[in-house]
This record gives sequence, structure tokens and C-alpha cells, in this order.
Amino acid sequence: MVLSGGKFDVRMSQLILVTIIIAQFFTSPKILLYYDQIEYLKIVSTSSFISVFSMGHFPIHPIFLGIFWITSRIITPNLTAFIFGIMSLFLMSKISKIIFSKGKYIIPVLIFSFFPAVWIMNTNLMIQSVLLTFYLLSIYFFLTNKRLAFFASVFLMMGIHIDAIYWTTTIFILPIFFKDELNFKSVYVFKFIKTAVLLIICSLIYYAVIYIFIRNGFGNSTEQLLAYSSFGFLRIIRNIWFCFIFSFGSITPFILGYLIFKNTKTKLEIFGWLIFFFAISIGGAYWEGDLMMRRIVFAGVFLALYLYKHLQNKSILIILYLLPITFFAGILNYRNNQNIPLTLMQKNINLLPNHQDLIQSHYHHPFTKYDGKILWTEMGQLNQIDNYLKKGVRVFITKESLVSPYRLYTGNYFHITSLSKVGESDVKYLFTKYKVDPFLNSYEIKIPENPVIAKDAGTPIVNYSTGFWNRLNRERIDYGDLGAWLWALITNHKDPTGWTYKDIS
Repeated sequence: MVLSGGKFDVRMSQLILVTIIIAQFFTSPKILLYYDQIEYLKIVSTSSFISVFSMGHFPIHPIFLGIFWITSRIITPNLTAFIFGIMSLFLMSKISKIIFSKGKYIIPVLIFSFFPAVWIMNTNLMIQSVLLTFYLLSIYFFLTNKRLAFFASVFLMMGIHIDAIYWTTTIFILPIFFKDELNFKSVYVFKFIKTAVLLIICSLIYYAVIYIFIRNGFGNSTEQLLAYSSFGFLRIIRNIWFCFIFSFGSITPFILGYLIFKNTKTKLEIFGWLIFFFAISIGGAYWEGDLMMRRIVFAGVFLALYLYKHLQNKSILIILYLLPITFFAGILNYRNNQNIPLTLMQKNINLLPNHQDLIQSHYHHPFTKYDGKILWTEMGQLNQIDNYLKKGVRVFITKESLVSPYRLYTGNYFHITSLSKVGESDVKYLFTKYKVDPFLNSYEIKIPENPVIAKDAGTPIVNYSTGFWNRLNRERIDYGDLGAWLWALITNHKDPTGWTYKDIS
């Protein structure tokens, strides 16, 4: 039987979605690779269902921990991200079909799914893996005029992460940029905006009750709440830019900029863009030792829809551009887990003598196991080294801790702000006072025989590869990004391939 055009499109769309789901399953790591999730796994594994709603570091994630408590007893942790990823793709297809009822709605879904940030969220468990699904659910209920369901989904969003405050604002710019497709009246939109505001207030009260009456205070909140003020304006701009290009591809902002310039006609559209980029900036500005792209992954929904609206079938070129980036990111997760950087780090730690002292970056805290004392860098503990050495205790340090933050690993990837010589490592202090000798695949800290300290001790010595094929390391998220390769070629850009600090020897 020959299928009609409409039925063929539906069958083809279904086949494409199934293929993506299978690919995401095979690129989901079998172990957790990101910092916070090991903490959350420990919480849900050792605590009761009721108690997890008030546990965890600031900011807490009550609904996420409640969901994770249930799913962790049924499936492996990263499969939770995969299951919610399937729901995200399904919801994105429903949303796309509502907006582009007369178009090829599968194309925006493909763009969305192949954004590197979306693919990684759908295959590696993070708070945003679950939050993204409820964000899409909220959009779907908004578009289908289900106010009570919208109320529930936004409340759950807020319970998953406080970031839902600025994520929610972006829902209401959809009628601005898709006014011809949606034809919403302003009264309808304002009705949902009032509902969202009420929900946010209720959620903030909910959080306050937990902090005041259950946790008895807002412990550890000050550092994060005041963090933005300590970055400096240029670093904030850098963070936002890195966050955007690694989440959605380095060429995407230029295509988006052209479309905005060409198609923005009204003050209302300008206002919509201000809301969108303000939300991107709040999420993307924050530097932290994990995958920053997760904070702005919500933007992938709007970007995919907007790119298709103005490019139509030409947006297939966007998919072809994104495919290699996502493909290489997937291969990096699919490869033998015994060879990932964090696993190799632990193997090297296992070779060290027990009952001694290990200096380790606090970013590797969840992944480190050592039968001895551990001093964490960036936490003011390095002043204890003298006491250990005087007692005859040997002091070791891993290679990964020496190179932080230039080559900071998050899971299988380099942290996106460590792709060049950025910042200084706290361990440079060691080279101005101690002798650092190689020990197997790590290093040993010793008191120098010659007490004279060189004036340039602690100065970084950075090595750059001269070979073209080493310009971009495969552990970079943008390894398959054509735009990044062109930029590296044109600017003669080279990443540091290794470095050390000059010591007293």
C-alpha cells in the first residue's frame, strides 16, 4: 500500500524520533560524570523519601530529589536523564506541531535535539535534565490553554530549581515572535502571566518554610548569592559567550543575529529579545566547576522554533552543522568508561602509598577515594602541608589538581572556561615553597634541600602544540564544530596542551 504524503511525513517523523532516542540511549554514560549528581545519589540512597525534600547544598532541589529518589530505585541514574529526554523530545514535537501546524514540525525538533547542550542534558543526569522536561510541559499547557495544569507544572519547575524564575519568563515571549502562528490575545497571555507570578510567590514561600523551619537557616547561601559581584564585567561577558556557543554551536549566534536584524520590526519584538537575552545572561554569567551550558539549555527550545520559522527548509543546514558536534560528544561518552579522565585519575591515586597525604582539587571531591588524609585546594587547607612533612608523612598531588583551572575536567569534557590559559591555580603556591618531584603518574611534594627560592618560582610554563590536528582536543565539547575549526585556522589559535609551574629546581 502506498502511503499518502501526510501519512508518509508522520511515519518518517516517528522513525527519526525513534532513531534519535536509540542514539541517545547508546551515548548515555553508565556512570555519573558531573559534580553534584554524586552528592544527590548519596542523598537519595541513604535517606527516606520525605527527608530528601529538604536536603542538599544551597540552593536545594526538593522536587528533583523526590523524583530521583523514585527513579534511582528503578533505573540507573543517567537513565533518568534519558527517560526525561524522551519526554522532552515528545513534548517538543507537540509544541512544534501546534505552532507549525502547516509546516514540517519535525525540523525544529531535530534542531532542538542536536543542540549540544540538549543532547548532553538528555544523556547525563543533571537538575536541568528534569527541569527542561517540565519547562516544555509548561509551554505545552500554556499553548493549549490548560491553566490548572500550567499552574502545577510551573510549581514543579520551581521545586526543581530556583532558576525556573527566569526560565518561566521566556514562555511568554512565544506569542510575540509567533503571533501569526498562535494568534493569541493579550488578555489570554496576561491571565497566564498572573498565574505564573502567583506560583513564583507560592514557591518562594515554600522554600522559605523549608529553610527556616526545617533547615533552620540559609546556610551556604551567601557565597552563591554574592558570586556575580566578584566576577568582573568582562569575565561575565566571556562566560555568557562561552555558555552560548558551546550550548548551541559557534555559528548559531551569527545566524541568529542576522535573523534578528532582518525580522525584528516592532517595539514589542525588541522587548521580547530583551527578556530572552536577559534570561540567557542571568544563567550564563555564572562561573562554576561544572557544565555551565546546563543553565541556559532552556533557550534551545526557543532557538529551534525561531530558526525554523525564518529559515524553513533551509534550517536543515543547521541540523547538518550541529550533527558532527553532537556526534563527537556522543562518541566521547560512548567510549570505554575505564579510559575517561576521572577514572584514570582514580587509578593513579590507587597507586599511591596508603596512609599518607593527598592534595586534591575540590572539584574532584565526589570522584576521589584515598586511604589517607586529603587536603582540598581552593579551601585554605594547603597551610597544613608543613605539619605533615615534619611528621614524616609523604604528601602527593595528582596531575589533575596541578593543572586546575586551565585543564579542569567535568566528566568527560574540559570545563568550557578551561580551554585556554584562564585564571590561576591555587597550587602555584606549592612551587614557591616546596620541591615537586614526579612519582609514578602523580607528583610528590618535598621540603627543598636548598632553601633559596628562585624569584620566578610559581611562574606558569605553558606548552602549545604546533601541529594542526592538535589544535582542538577531542575532549572539548566543540570538537566537531566547523565554526570552531575555522576560527582556529584563521586566527592561528592554539590551546595549551600541557603546562607546569617553574619550581625552585
